[in-house]
Parts: sequence; C-alpha cells; structure tokens
Amino acid sequence: MDREALQKLLLSSFRQEAEERLQLLADQLSGWEEENTSEEQVEDLFREVHSLKGAARAVGQNDTEQLCHHWESLLAAARKKPALLCSANLELCRQALTMVRCLSLEQLVDIQQQTELKKNLEAAAKGQQWQAPSSAEPPDLASNRATASEPERVKVSNHNLTTLLFLAEEAQQLKQDNIEYHKQLKQVVLDIEELRKKQSQSGLHSDWFSRLLSGQELQQKEQKRELLNYADWSQQHMDQLYHTARKLQKSSARFCRDLVQFSDNFYTGVQSVLLVAGSVLFAGLPAMAQDLSRQTGKQLELELQDNNLQIDKRIIDELKPVLLHLVRNAIDHGIESAADRLSKGKTAKGKVVLALNQNSADQFELCITDDGQGIDIQRLKAEACAKGLFTETELQLMSEAEALALVFHSGLSTSALITEISGRGLGMAIVQDIIERLSGQIELQSVANQSCSIRISLPVSLSTFQALFIRCADRTLALPLFAVERCIRLKEEDIQYVENRATLAVGSQVLALWQLSDVLELADTKVKTMACPNVVILKVRGESFALSVDTVLGDREITVKALGPQLKKVQCVLGATLMGDGQLIPILDPTALYHKSKQVHTGAQVSGQAQQKSKCILVADDSFTSRALLKSILETAGYLVMTANDGQEAWNQLKQQQFDLLVSDVEMPKMDGFHLTLKVRNDAMLSSLPVILVTALQSPDDRQRGLEAGANAYLVKSGFEQDSLLDSIQRLI
Repeated sequence: MDREALQKLLLSSFRQEAEERLQLLADQLSGWEEENTSEEQVEDLFREVHSLKGAARAVGQNDTEQLCHHWESLLAAARKKPALLCSANLELCRQALTMVRCLSLEQLVDIQQQTELKKNLEAAAKGQQWQAPSSAEPPDLASNRATASEPERVKVSNHNLTTLLFLAEEAQQLKQDNIEYHKQLKQVVLDIEELRKKQSQSGLHSDWFSRLLSGQELQQKEQKRELLNYADWSQQHMDQLYHTARKLQKSSARFCRDLVQFSDNFYTGVQSVLLVAGSVLFAGLPAMAQDLSRQTGKQLELELQDNNLQIDKRIIDELKPVLLHLVRNAIDHGIESAADRLSKGKTAKGKVVLALNQNSADQFELCITDDGQGIDIQRLKAEACAKGLFTETELQLMSEAEALALVFHSGLSTSALITEISGRGLGMAIVQDIIERLSGQIELQSVANQSCSIRISLPVSLSTFQALFIRCADRTLALPLFAVERCIRLKEEDIQYVENRATLAVGSQVLALWQLSDVLELADTKVKTMACPNVVILKVRGESFALSVDTVLGDREITVKALGPQLKKVQCVLGATLMGDGQLIPILDPTALYHKSKQVHTGAQVSGQAQQKSKCILVADDSFTSRALLKSILETAGYLVMTANDGQEAWNQLKQQQFDLLVSDVEMPKMDGFHLTLKVRNDAMLSSLPVILVTALQSPDDRQRGLEAGANAYLVKSGFEQDSLLDSIQRLI
C-alpha cells in the first residue's frame, strides 16, 4: 500500500474514531453537575481527550491535535483539583467538543475562534477567569448538542464480562457432560437388568443341578457345589447392584435436572448482560446524517428501525464503524442532489432506511437501503479493467451479481464512488473482512437510478450458534449453519465432469464439486467415489460451492471455544466445540473453505514453508485509528497482526498465545505501556519478547522511562512515518 492510500485509510479511520469518542464525550458532559464532580469523571474525560489527541497526531490533523492539547491542559489540572470544572469551565469543555467535531469533519472554523478558545482553555487550567468568544458559536452546535440528550450506555469491563461468559460456557459444558453421564448410567442400569434376568433364568435349573451332584464322586461334588454356591452369591449381589444402580440413576436424574436449570439460568443471565439493545448501534447517526446532508447540500430523511432486538455487545462494537462507513457512502454516493432527483421524477428529499430484523433465534439482519442512484456497474467494470484485475472478456461474462461483487475488491475505487466524506480508506473490502470475521455474510443489491440495498446477516451472539455436523474421513466436523444453503444426496448420474472436474447442477446454477477431505488434506482410508455422495452447499461472498462429505449428521446449537496457540495456524478452522462425551469437534470456517477450494481447483497451494516465515505481532493501542494504521503497515509488510484495546487485554493475549513481537502505546486505560513492558520483562516465559513502544509522549524523561522499563525501541508518533517502525522490527525479529 502506497503512502497516499495509507494516509487516506488513516483519515477515514480517524473520522470514525473521532465520531465515537466525541459521542462519548457529549454523553459525559450532558449530565455533568458541578457539585457532583468526581475524580473518576474527570479521569474518564481526560483519557478520551488524550486518546483523541493521539489519534489526531497520527493522521497529521494539527488543528485538532492542538485544540485537544489545550483542552487536555484544563483536564490535567482538574485531575488534581476536580472543583476546577465549575459551570463556566464545563461550558468551555462543551465549546471545545463542538469545535473539535467541526475540525474532525474538516468544516471551516474561524481561526480567531480557535485562538480564543485555546487561550481560554489555558487560562482556565491556571484557575484564571476567561472571556467569552466575541464571535458566534461554531457551526452545527445545536445539532451536536442534540446528540448529548441521547441515553447513556452502561460500560461493562471487558475483562469481567469475558470471565463471566467463560464461566457460563463452562456451566453449559458441565450440563452437557452431566446429561451424557446420565445417559450412560441409564444404559448401565438397563444392562444390569438384562444380566439379572439371564441370571434368574439360570437359577431355575439349580434344583436339577443339585440332584445331578448326588450321583457324582466326592471330589467332583465339592467342585461343582462351589460353582453352585458362587451362582447363588452372584445372584444376590446382582440384585443389590441393580437396586443401587437404580437409586443412583434416580439421584442422577434429579441432579441433572437441577444442573440443567442452574446452567441455563446462569447462561441466560450472562447473556442478558452481554446482549444490549440494537438501538445502541444507531446512536449518533441522526446527527451525523444531518451534518453530512448539510455538507453535501442534499435533502435527506433517515429512518431507523431497531425492532427491539438484543445483540451481542461485541458485535455492536465491531459493527458500529462499518455502519458509519456504509451510511456515509449511502449519503455521499447514493443520494442525489435535490435538482437531480427532481429531474428523475423523484422527490427532492432522499431517504436512507436502517433496519434490524430477526432472521431466526440465533441470527439477525442489518439492512441499509437508500433510494438513490444505485451503483454504476459499467463504471465498476471499467475501473476493474483499468487496474488489470480482470480482462474485458472476463468482465463481459460476469453476471450482474458478480459485477456488483467488484465493490468488495481491495484497491478498486474511483473518485465517483469514494470521497473524503465517506472515507476512501475503510473500503468495502475491509467492511467485508470485518463481517466475515464476525461469522456473518454481506449481500448487495442495486437497481440503477432507483435504489441500493446492503444486507448483512450476523449471529446474535458470538458465543453460541447453530451448526451442521458432518462426517468426513472418519472425523466429525461442524459447519456454521448460517453459511449452509442446503444438503442433498446425489445419484451418480447427477454428477457431470468438465475438464476432469466434478460438477453438479442445482437449479439454474452449475457448481464445482470438491471432496471436503481433499480441501482439508485429510487422509481418507476409504476408497474415494462420487457415487451417491452427500453434498453440502455453502454460500460465501454471494457465491455458492459444493462439498462432498461422507455423512450429514444433523444440526444443533453449539458453544464456540476459541483456538489456542497450538491450533492458531490450522487452516479452515475458526474454533471448536466440546461435546458431552468429551469429544472436541472442530468448527470449519466457510470463507477459508471457499478460498482453499479454489486453490485445490487451480493447484495454487500455499506452501507450508511460506506460512512458517510469517511472524505474528501483537499491537496494543486504545485508539482505533492508531491500531488501524499500525495493523495496515504491518500486514502490508507481510506480518500476521493481532490487536488489543488496552494494556490489560494485551497482557491476557500474551499469556494465552505466542507472539514474536509486541508493539504498544504508552497511555492506555487499565494498564499503560510502561507497566505492560515491565510485566513482560519480569515474566519467565516472555522476558525475551521484543517490545517496541510507539507513543505520542516525546520528552527525554518519557524516553528514558520506556527504555528503563525494558523496551527495545521507543518511537514517537509523528504524522505518518512507517520506515523506522519496520526497520526496528526487522532488527529485532
């Protein structure tokens, strides 16, 4: 990725992060009462402004950075003396919030207003009185304040929430184990009962056997009498064993019922904490849409339909920047100007509808629809051809759905499709990656000059979902049910061969058919044959493909367990689930299967040696923009990258997985970068791990403190310099 493209990626990410942080700041300031000011409130406010300043510095937003710096001066003084945030200074904070919002959206703000506000912030930090600005308030103050009236969201510690969720999942697993043990005990009772009946039947012949002994020699009589006594003793103890087993079975049934009730109640309780109202996803969107319509000079109506859905908080957090990007795209690229709409026979006011709908018990759909001009497919094809992604012949043979899917191609963009408002960096390729990482799917529909609709299907919870169980090469595997279109059993004549490749016709489609054992490179002891195969048809990225399996076992709800460090390099596996009998079942990743199947078809296998050369780096930074920048730089350089939102989360990941290097910010909540580095150096297993601190703190004292903590390198965030970071990494690993 070139510097210009990466700069635009960073700017887009910064705008999204700034929107989130400013919304939080607005919420905090809206209900602030002077007499109830606490150190915790000031600390939360300070951290948000500090993170916003660091993000602005990373993208070269100097005006925003400087204003945040002066605002931070006031809050730094208030950390020591909370009473400093009197009603007048709180109003000053609200003015700073409004101006930062305008600057982050690149709206014109009078330089004199900026200068006066900075001067007043510094005066307030010193406890001095300040003069109100002589000019009017910055633009959009009324709309920005309107967002502050939205209800506050309750923040839950990710660490505590993860711990509770882990305990709830363990309780669910214990429930499944107990149910399995109860089944086994029930079978033992049935076996004992059957054996007891057989033994009772043999006891009917004991009198005949006794009379037979009377005619035997003495030695033979004793031996056979001992055998007869053993049979009597065995019968008595069999009866005792049977009654004991029956008693245990009844106790087990009662215990099983109690454990099931407790586990389900516990899990439901944790889910009620984990699940939040879907309306949270729409917080701040009306004000943002109003601002964008004003900037673009378009008339707009935004309709929100949340349908009272409850969604996993982790999905909400990941989905929020995606939704912001898609709404910006809809307003900027989809909705036409009032004059253009009237010339097409439309109303002057465009409409964007966001709807959350429940598809099933474990799945929901987010639909973003606008009545604008749709997507110019011919322009997309021309751009794809110009960039050498496809030939003219390939583009001509594409169906409409395949042509629309070009939107998701990385690096494919035109000035008509992407502007500064909607963000050139967070492209649809990244949107698609985020959705698939959440185990979801995204589909696009467009009608020229009429509408564009984006449908995103996602699980309600990341912890549990429905899965289809299959058998392949003597192994039991699971597939997420949301990716399964249908299961069929073929006859041999249903399979056709094109260039030695098995295919099958499903409706109007002709799909390539792969052996799942070939895709997964599993050794199959059975003779491979396509006669009467069981076929699972999956749909990924709008494309269907077929996999031949040995047996389809059925579907059930599963609890998902993340992969440990030992399995993180296993291809096509996104997690595992533990069955009641202790069997660990791998859960296959549909997207990875799709890509791997195409590799098997073309023979373009990725060599194991190339995979082994990829180094894994952990990036810890509480700023979304900084994380996005670092992740993009490192992945472009060929590294595997994982991220953490704060120091504590980074420490937890370091203890659970193996990394080759740590890149960390310094100023982070829960645990700062200095403390994190010290913990790494004092841990026997991690002491040799290279650590690079990348921070906005640039004083000599801070540098010295970082090196004393044990950092191998200390780099200052300065606009957009990436060479020094990559050079440092190459030196260390």
